[in-house]
Amino acid sequence: MKQWKCTVCGYVHTGPEPPEKCPVCGADKSMFVEVTSSETAPETLPAPDKQDIQAKSPEISVIARLIHTLHAHPITVHIPNGVIPVTVLFLAITILFKSGSFDVAAFYNLTVVLLAMPVVLFTGYVEWKTRYQGSWSLLFITKISCGIVVFVSAIVLFAWRAIDPNVSIGPDRYLFFLLHIIMLAAAAVAGHLGGKLVFKD
Repeated sequence: MKQWKCTVCGYVHTGPEPPEKCPVCGADKSMFVEVTSSETAPETLPAPDKQDIQAKSPEISVIARLIHTLHAHPITVHIPNGVIPVTVLFLAITILFKSGSFDVAAFYNLTVVLLAMPVVLFTGYVEWKTRYQGSWSLLFITKISCGIVVFVSAIVLFAWRAIDPNVSIGPDRYLFFLLHIIMLAAAAVAGHLGGKLVFKD
């Protein structure tokens, strides 16, 4: 049985023909190449390695090479993914118990998210352009959109809290909390899609 490798994400399909769309990244059938190695390929392959990336983008910059070598995007993306749930939890405690200390802690955590997101978006953009060839499949459109939603939400929430320090216990507290939930949901979706790319599952 033939095997076909997705040149975008590395997924390997077994069958007489490549699938119409990659089940992992959503790349078109035309992005598959037949595996010609004499050895049987595994069901899935890891994302392209450094040599594959350089072959796809021979003009890859020093910064992009460093981002890949140091795994900058996977490292930085874990900051908002880990901190946002804590922010939402602290804000919920603030609303329920009118706790000033948890309110401040939630704001500080939100500040960390806001500071991390430009680096997350930049490293993610570099990964997308070089490792995944700038593919515009639904997975990448959704992942990029979710990242932008997280960043914009963090900006709005930070500015709102800075202008109105009592918003967490004021009449708009539930709307303020809802925006935090939207930010959390967007981060969760982006994280899930990132995991799908990495683990091909």
